[in-house]
Amino acid sequence: MKKWFCLALSFILLFTMVAFAFAEEPANGITAADALHTSGEKLVNAAGEEVRLRGVNLGGWLIQEDWFCPADNGKRGDHWTLETLISRFGTEKAYELYNIYWDNWITEYDFAQIAEMGFNCVRIPFWYRNFQSDDEGTWILNDAGEKDFSRLDWAVEMCRRYGLYAVLDFHGANGCQGAQDHCGQKGNCHFYDKTEQGEAYRAQAVEIWSLLAERYAGEPAVAMFDLLNEPLCDVPVAQRDYKTLNDWDVKAYKAIRARDPQRVVCMMGTWDIGKLPKPARQGWTNVVYQLHQYNSKIDSFQSRIDASHALRYNVPLYAGEFHPTAETESSQVNCTVGDILAVYEAEGVNWTVWTWKGYNSWAAWADWFIWGSTEDKLMVDPEKDSFETIAEKWGAMRTDGGQFYSGHLDEEVLPFLPDGKAPENTDSKFVAFFKNIIRKIKALFEMIIVMFT
Repeated sequence: MKKWFCLALSFILLFTMVAFAFAEEPANGITAADALHTSGEKLVNAAGEEVRLRGVNLGGWLIQEDWFCPADNGKRGDHWTLETLISRFGTEKAYELYNIYWDNWITEYDFAQIAEMGFNCVRIPFWYRNFQSDDEGTWILNDAGEKDFSRLDWAVEMCRRYGLYAVLDFHGANGCQGAQDHCGQKGNCHFYDKTEQGEAYRAQAVEIWSLLAERYAGEPAVAMFDLLNEPLCDVPVAQRDYKTLNDWDVKAYKAIRARDPQRVVCMMGTWDIGKLPKPARQGWTNVVYQLHQYNSKIDSFQSRIDASHALRYNVPLYAGEFHPTAETESSQVNCTVGDILAVYEAEGVNWTVWTWKGYNSWAAWADWFIWGSTEDKLMVDPEKDSFETIAEKWGAMRTDGGQFYSGHLDEEVLPFLPDGKAPENTDSKFVAFFKNIIRKIKALFEMIIVMFT
């Protein structure tokens, strides 16, 4: 009798856990009615209602920057970290480590929290080495022998499920479109080279957008394609080749339009919208122009917006990244993130703050991050740490894994989010353990459903 009672109790507990897991599913996802297009200076949905993007970047996930990610590459860029691991462990094992990192830096928990806070959008920075295992354009293939875009597929699915729009941001293009480490390599900008290799880099980058356009054609959860992050960043002014950049924009735009005629396409002129052509003269439709602003004075933020409006391009403006930052050692910062957001809200600018989470000894105290750590003991040394050590450190990077705490950026942002809520405290290990069990049971049931349907 006792045996049957325990068995029955086990089934009741299992049913309760599964029911709880399915009950957690959000009710209001993205549907076809939410698909965006432009109308003058606004983004609107299928019903013509304005949708203002208020979101957050998922910085450091698919492309790392060592100032807030758990890998010390001396600001040389993620390319150096990846190549160092490949030289030590081989390509397959290096990507095994990166998959551990990608599995943990951003999880479903993060998308749920972003939606709960009141954001309606995430900007997802990625780079070519997420899809290609070398600099020659060798594609990473999945088990079916197809080009592997599973990371972006999963992120788009999470956005659709949690009612978030996705901005797909090509943060690091083949050959590097800028000279800073955030595009993959510091000081190694060859995207604009007038050489056979330069042409190959630009063609490879167009091909990536062509494939993504085909893949996500008609996908309402994708708000827009962000063609290139900060092109020509830190390239000396006299060497900035805007003609080659604009020519590439034309090719990328045409490649996307051939496969997804309705997709919103976002372009950026570093650091001035005036570096971009008038859309009507190019015959461009459904385009958004993007600003990134890192200035010390609120007047600088306002004047850049005023100058953009004065061009009368009649396109929506989008601030993909911004932060009050001293331009020189003598600059005095006189504004906050909240001050900047007040300007954007008044001027009708869409925005995504930088960034969701950061790992270093001061991240939890900074207004750069929604979530931050208070230590850096899990920082990876790509040249010295063993495979097992790197796997253990990167495997501990879950937002709800005990390493991260609510930072200070949310204090600046919440007043500008309708019905915004502060991020909840991270779960205890006990709660996290049972949530993990629920996730695994849910995954098992989903697999069984797929097998029998």
